[in-house]
Amino acid sequence: MKASSVLFLCSLSVALAEDFKAINGKEYKNARVSRVEPDGIVLVTSSGISKVYFIELPQEVQERFHYDAAKATAYSVQQAATQEAFRKQQEELRRTLAEQSQTNQPGKLQPRAVPVAERGPAVAVISHGAQVDIAKHLARGNVTIVDFYADWCGPCRQVSPNLEQMANTDPEIALRKIDIVNWNTAVARQYNVHSIPQVSVYNRDGRLVGTVNGVRVEEIRRLVAEAKTGG
Repeated sequence: MKASSVLFLCSLSVALAEDFKAINGKEYKNARVSRVEPDGIVLVTSSGISKVYFIELPQEVQERFHYDAAKATAYSVQQAATQEAFRKQQEELRRTLAEQSQTNQPGKLQPRAVPVAERGPAVAVISHGAQVDIAKHLARGNVTIVDFYADWCGPCRQVSPNLEQMANTDPEIALRKIDIVNWNTAVARQYNVHSIPQVSVYNRDGRLVGTVNGVRVEEIRRLVAEAKTGG
C-alpha cells in the first residue's frame, strides 16, 4: 500500500509539470503553475519564476484557466498604477540626488565617487514582505545590488550565493535583499514583482542601471561593471 501511495504521489508531481507555448512561439518547458491571476499565470521553471499574460497564450489555455477579459483589464489597470507610482518614486530619487550633488559642489563636475563608509553592511535583508523604500538602502558611492527573492524559490538559491560572494569580496559592492515571502505581500505589490529571482543594479549615484530576471549571473556581473564606471 505504501509503495502504491508513493507511486501515485510521484505521478501526480510529474503531471503538475507541463509545457506551455505562447502565441509568439516562446516556450516554457516543464513548467508548473504556481499562481493564477486575472490577467495571467505564474509559471515555475528551472530558470526562474515568470508571469505569462493570457493574451500571450492560446485560446484553449485561456479557457482552461477561465480567463475573463474585463476582470483582467481592471486588474492590469491597478497593476499599471502601482508601476507608475514606482517610476515616479525613482524619478524623484534621481532628482534629489542631482540636487544634492549640485549643492555640495556648485559649478563643479563631481569626481568619480570611491567606496565610502555609507556602504554599511556588505549584505543585508531589508524587507520580509513589508513595504520598503529602496532609495534609503542604497550604498552611496558604491554599487548596490537589490535582490528580490523568496526562500521557496529554487532558482533564487542558485543566484544568491553569487551575489553574496560579489558583495563580500568587493568593497565597492553592497547587496540588499528583499524577501517577497509570497506574491500577495505588500512589497511584491509595491514593486509589481511577477518574476523571481529579480536583480536590480544601481550605480554609485543611485541610478538604476538595469534589472535581470532569472538565473543570469553573467548579465548581472556585466551590469555591475557598467555601474562601477558610471552606468
